[in-house]
Amino acid sequence: MPRASTLTQKLTKRSVEAAKPRERRYRISDSDQPGFYLMVWPSGTKSFGVRYNTADGKQSERKLGDYPSVLPATAREEAQRLRSDVYTAGADPAEDARKARHAGVERRQRTFAALAEEYLLDMELRARKRPSTIAKERQHIHKHLVPQLGRFPVDEISARDLTTALIEIRATASELGKSGSSAANDCLKYARQILKYGQRLEWLPKERRAWEDVEKFDEAPREREASNDELKALWAQWETRKRENGSRGWNSAAALQFMALTLQRGEEVVSMSWDEVDLKARLWTIPGDRKKENRAAAVPLSNQAVAILEEAKLKNPETSGPFKGRAGVSLKRASLTQSFERDRQTLGIKDLTPHDLRRTGRTAITNPERLGFPPFIGEVVISHAIQDSLVRTYDRNSYLSEKRRALEAWGRELERVVTDASEKDEVVVPLRLARGQEPSEC
Repeated sequence: MPRASTLTQKLTKRSVEAAKPRERRYRISDSDQPGFYLMVWPSGTKSFGVRYNTADGKQSERKLGDYPSVLPATAREEAQRLRSDVYTAGADPAEDARKARHAGVERRQRTFAALAEEYLLDMELRARKRPSTIAKERQHIHKHLVPQLGRFPVDEISARDLTTALIEIRATASELGKSGSSAANDCLKYARQILKYGQRLEWLPKERRAWEDVEKFDEAPREREASNDELKALWAQWETRKRENGSRGWNSAAALQFMALTLQRGEEVVSMSWDEVDLKARLWTIPGDRKKENRAAAVPLSNQAVAILEEAKLKNPETSGPFKGRAGVSLKRASLTQSFERDRQTLGIKDLTPHDLRRTGRTAITNPERLGFPPFIGEVVISHAIQDSLVRTYDRNSYLSEKRRALEAWGRELERVVTDASEKDEVVVPLRLARGQEPSEC
C-alpha cells in the first residue's frame, strides 16, 4: 500500500471534523503529542493511532480507535500512556496485541473435539490400554461426546454443559433399546479423562473444575437374557444372512453364532487369529493381552463351534483369522454390534445386545432346570476372575475338562432350542453339527 502523506496540526474535535477524505489516505500528526496521529481514509473513516520505537529500535505503531467512537482527547491520553510504557518498561503494545489475538485464535481452536483427538492419539502412542479398549473409547467419544461437546472450547465447559450432554446421551441410548444410564456413565468417565488430559497439556487451568463433581446416573445391573423364541429367531436370521448376503453377511452372522456358542466377548471373537486355534485339540487359547482380565484363557470348542471355524477356513483361506471384515482385515467389534442391531430390529426384538447372549448361556449352564453345572464352572467358562482372593492364590487349575463339558452341553442345548420346530408351520434352520456336515431340512 502506498505510504500515506502526512500533515501536522493539533488534533482537536474541530480539526478532526474538518479533515476531509481524499483520493488517497493521508495522516495528520498531532503537533503536541509525539507519535500521535489521525489517519483519514478515502472512505471517510478517521482512525487515531500512535507510532513509537521499541527497546530494540524497531519502529512500530498501534491503532487507538475510530472517530467519533474515540474522541481526540481520549486518544491523545492513550497515546501518551503507551509511549510511556514503551519507554519505561520496554513494552511493545502492537506485539502484545498480536499475541493476544493469536492466543484468542488458539483458544478457539482448543475445542473438546480437538482435545479428544489428542487424547486418543496419546493413548495409542503410549499403548497403556488394549487396542480394543481404545477402539471402544473412540466409538463412544465420536458417537456421543463429540456431537454434544465437540464445538466447545475446553476451558469453557461447565458442569451444566457436561450434565446436559449426558442427559441427551442417556435419552438417545434409551430410545435405541440400550442402557441409557450405562452409556451416559461411560461417557462421563471418558469426558473426565479427556479434560484431565487437557489440564496436563495446559489447555485449561489445573485447579479443580466444576465438571469433576458431575454425578453418575443410577445404574441397575443388567439382567436381560434372550428367550428361546428370540434365540431361534436370531439363529434363523443369521443362517439366512450367511446364505444370501455374500461374504460380509456370512462373516458377521458366523461371528455372532460363534460368540453365542463360546460365550466369549465380541471383541475377542472378531479379533481371534488362526494361531490361537487348535482344531485337532478343539481348543481356542486367547492371549492375556486380548482379555479384559489380562490373563490368558483356554476356551474348549464344541462340535458346533468347530463346524463354524472349519467353514471359515473354506470361506476365508487367505485371512489371518476366521472372521473377515472390509479390506481383508479382521471384522471390527463395532461392525458386529451394528449387524446385531439390524438383526434385532428386523426381528422386532427389543432391548437385547450381543453381550446379553453371554449372560444367556452363562445362566443356562448353571440353571438346575437346564444344564445344572456348579456356579463356579459357569464363572470359569466366561473367564471371570475368582472373587475369593485366597482361592485365587492357591487354586491354579484351568478346569479345562469341566469347561469342555459345560460348553459342549451348552452347544447341544442351543442346538435343541434353535431346531425346535414344534410350533405350527414354523420353519427353522438347524445348527451345523460337525466338521462340515450340512444341516438337515426341517
